[in-house]
Amino acid sequence: MSNARIVARLSLLVLLATLACLAQNPALSGMHREFSAAKASVLKAANKAPEDIYGFRPTPEVFTLRRMFLHIAGASYSICSSAAGKPGSAPKVDVTAESPKAEVIAKLNAAFSYCEDVFAHSSDATLAETVPTANGPREKSYYFSHLLGHTFLHYGNVVTYMRIKGMSPGD
Repeated sequence: MSNARIVARLSLLVLLATLACLAQNPALSGMHREFSAAKASVLKAANKAPEDIYGFRPTPEVFTLRRMFLHIAGASYSICSSAAGKPGSAPKVDVTAESPKAEVIAKLNAAFSYCEDVFAHSSDATLAETVPTANGPREKSYYFSHLLGHTFLHYGNVVTYMRIKGMSPGD
């Protein structure tokens, strides 16, 4: 058998194994696809925004763009630690720090990687598991849903900030 045929067969086996895994966790897979979209949108905007607008604050009552990105990172850690069943155990992000753009992006990447690890160690079965909270037990599915809602909510804020500055956060 030729090397090309062996590679083709191995590739097919990997594809089938991946599809089988996705089929076993359709609810979590759907949530993960949405998280991947939210993560990509936030990171694209964070990279596209020039450093000089990271301190932009549309009104005195709202966050700066920098703080919005740092808030997304900090909340992602917090939400995902709860989804992992370990509330309060995640790294903390100082949202008030005057971090340079590169550091803010590094914090976003680290927080999103932390969440990716939580997704990788979860399944549809674990979505129904509960996590103890001060207000009683809460299902892990809540935290994954909250991660999506929170990330997209604040991405919407980022879009507004950038549009006020005459920029598009996308392509």
